[in-house]
Amino acid sequence: MSALDEVRAMMIFARVVEEGGFSAAARKMGLSRAAISHQIRQLEAKLGVPLLRRSTRTFSITDAGERYYDSCRTIMLEAEAARKRVEELRDEPVGKISITSSVHLGNLRIVPILNRFRRTYPSVAIDVHLSDDVVDLIGMGMDIGIRSGPLKSSDLKSFKLYQTHRIVCASPDYLDRAGHPEKIDDFALHDWVMYSRIPETLTMTCKGTEQKVRVNGHVRVDNATARLQFLRGGHGMAVVPQCDVQDDIERGDLVRILPDCILPDLLVYAVYPAGVTRSAKVQALLEFMRRELRDIDISRNG
Repeated sequence: MSALDEVRAMMIFARVVEEGGFSAAARKMGLSRAAISHQIRQLEAKLGVPLLRRSTRTFSITDAGERYYDSCRTIMLEAEAARKRVEELRDEPVGKISITSSVHLGNLRIVPILNRFRRTYPSVAIDVHLSDDVVDLIGMGMDIGIRSGPLKSSDLKSFKLYQTHRIVCASPDYLDRAGHPEKIDDFALHDWVMYSRIPETLTMTCKGTEQKVRVNGHVRVDNATARLQFLRGGHGMAVVPQCDVQDDIERGDLVRILPDCILPDLLVYAVYPAGVTRSAKVQALLEFMRRELRDIDISRNG
């Protein structure tokens, strides 16, 4: 009998004594009565002394069994306590979460949410990686990535955080200089703040008709924060998420262009490797982010 087998047999012996019989212990442990009896016989052979006196219907514990039981019970209780400690890591938000996002979205929305999340769950440590590159989550050992859709097919799972309109805006200063576009075709005559993630050919639906127009500009950026700064500075028109500029529009700092023409909505997801959401900490963070982003989610607010 190996040391591991002996420890297992000790736990079985303690359970037999605790439950008052072989059958009750077998039901409790999900084993057969024959398996329980075999383990006890092996343990007695290993020790060289009988632990139990058996009869057809009952058993009693020997003096050696009485002394041995205390140690066996301690091992059984320690094993159960260790299992519960591990289950707490699964059932309670505790431990470290690594999360990556674009610089703009991270600073604008994700980091403030993580700030509030840690106030609610102080036992969760946060490792934040902000980058405009698409990070290999599995290769870098990251738990969650924040990405905008449509998502490419991959082995990653996804959880939609929010949906927002994409709109065309410009500053009043730019429009005073360049004039207000009156139709989609006019977009080709204007200067644009170009963003690497937005195609140069825009597809918009105006009064039920899909139209395409190619746009260009003297400013080109690969960062959404830079795009917004150049847009506010009057360097041209730009396609932006409505939730990012709604306050600017309400203050009059930016003007929405051709509001009756519609671009495809922007959907923002949390993506993660399969199995990550078995962790309570990750489940708690995903639900927390989605609740915090409810106000800007048009799919929940019409």
